Amino acid sequence: MNETNAVFQEIKTFIGFTDVDVAALQAIAPIFAAHGAAITDLFYVKLERDPEQSKLIEGRVEALKRTHNRWMAELFAGEYGEAYFNDRWRIGLAHVRVGVKPWWVEAVTSFLRTEGLGLLTNEISDPAQRTRSVQALVKILDIDLMIINLAYSQETIDRLSQFTGMSRKLIERCVQLKK
Repeated sequence: MNETNAVFQEIKTFIGFTDVDVAALQAIAPIFAAHGAAITDLFYVKLERDPEQSKLIEGRVEALKRTHNRWMAELFAGEYGEAYFNDRWRIGLAHVRVGVKPWWVEAVTSFLRTEGLGLLTNEISDPAQRTRSVQALVKILDIDLMIINLAYSQETIDRLSQFTGMSRKLIERCVQLKK
């Protein structure tokens, strides 16, 4: 996972995730602490309406809500290093294990972006502060999505390697071949 952790660092650098973003996320933590449970509730209402997702969460909604609220709190905790990456990686693998399709993770992230942006628009009156906060929120949600998608792709390659007996390196080279 060292190589994937290096990708994590490269992505943070590329999107410009800096100490300014860290400070902005920590500054909006109280807003999400106050309103995050409502966003989580709305999120699970939407999931329960979808037949496929409803089956995945059946009988576990309250436990999943607690996990989701903890995940949201971590978004604003201010620590975005290796432990953060490893936790998000574990989340990605858990999604793979229970059968959440990758596009659902993207749909969920879109939902959280929209709800989060609406919340920040309503709660922060200073335009400059609101802009910094929105940018930081979008960046951290995109970072999370990137890590989870990376976990999906790496797990797919691992499974293919185990199934076929081909080395990971060979599978990766086959996938990356150019015509």
